[in-house]
Amino acid sequence: MTILSPASVGRRVLIVDDSAAYRQVLTRALERVDGLTVLGAVGTLALARARIERGDVDAITLDIALRGESGLDLLQWLRQNHPAVLVVLVSSGANGAGAQALLLGAALVAKPSGPDAEQQLRSALERELTAGLRYGARQRNTQTIRSNPGLAAPMGRSLAGPARRELIAIGASTGGPPVLLKLLQSLPAAFEVPLVIVQHMPASHVGYFVELLAQQSGRNVLLAKHGALLEPSTTYVAGDAKHLRIARQRGRLVMQQDDGPAEHHCKPAVDPLFRSVAATCGAAVVGVITTGMGSDGALGALALRAAGAPVVVQDAASSVVWGMPGAAVAAHAVDAIVPGFALASTIDAWTTGWKSFDEESRS
Repeated sequence: MTILSPASVGRRVLIVDDSAAYRQVLTRALERVDGLTVLGAVGTLALARARIERGDVDAITLDIALRGESGLDLLQWLRQNHPAVLVVLVSSGANGAGAQALLLGAALVAKPSGPDAEQQLRSALERELTAGLRYGARQRNTQTIRSNPGLAAPMGRSLAGPARRELIAIGASTGGPPVLLKLLQSLPAAFEVPLVIVQHMPASHVGYFVELLAQQSGRNVLLAKHGALLEPSTTYVAGDAKHLRIARQRGRLVMQQDDGPAEHHCKPAVDPLFRSVAATCGAAVVGVITTGMGSDGALGALALRAAGAPVVVQDAASSVVWGMPGAAVAAHAVDAIVPGFALASTIDAWTTGWKSFDEESRS
């Protein structure tokens, strides 16, 4: 069977939702997006599997709660049998299943309400479903700079060397949750340096996401709280729909939440975290940018590098969307480009230990 390329017919989307009325809403919204072709709309997992097996589905919109079925079952089946199919979860509320879907690599769009709900839905789906088309050519063109597993070639200066670090600052967006989970699982058990993460996602899902990261990684993962001190061997995730910044009080690193304007249409955003870390910690940090849409983190990565801190980004081939990492590369703000599975080993290679409070007080 001959399958046309996405470039020739646009990204081909299947709608999976048990509500006939909402299938119509999704169909109307998607048919108005340039570059998308709606292949059909189905209400059961069996019909979805049969349609996907025809081999021409590029993406699906998925309702997590179907009558007597769970969209998670279809998502797990896709990851095993059709991993290239993009999944956008269209969710009506926060729940653990939604967070689990994020860890399985799905994107997330909240069902909007109000008089302009359909327009909001169309805009959100357009952002998620057309990202791969926008960045596909860039991904193909980055293979000359992509590294082999392990440390990558330096970008414009000598490769960062091992040093004592105060924290690891990480930015992630579309496709980021499973990469973050793999990173936490791959770090040595004795790795003490605190990690601080900004992951773009609706605030209502962050709490569930934090719980699942902790359960599945075996590490201490907490929701970031204003005024809390950073502790060793702990990972903190920004939430509460507020920017997260790092400051120093009496020699200790402390988290500060900021309810200022969104950056890159996001709050929390990666750039405010990176800027604050560069100002507070200088070179005693490693910056990390994983798969994600847009350019959030690129300017912050420049600030980190100017302060002497190394920055590593996920490569194009292993990214769902090479937007954020690609923007940092384009800004010449990157020391290494590695596959997602090699981010942990790169961080570990650049880190000899945690710069403790006592050491900071004596310096």
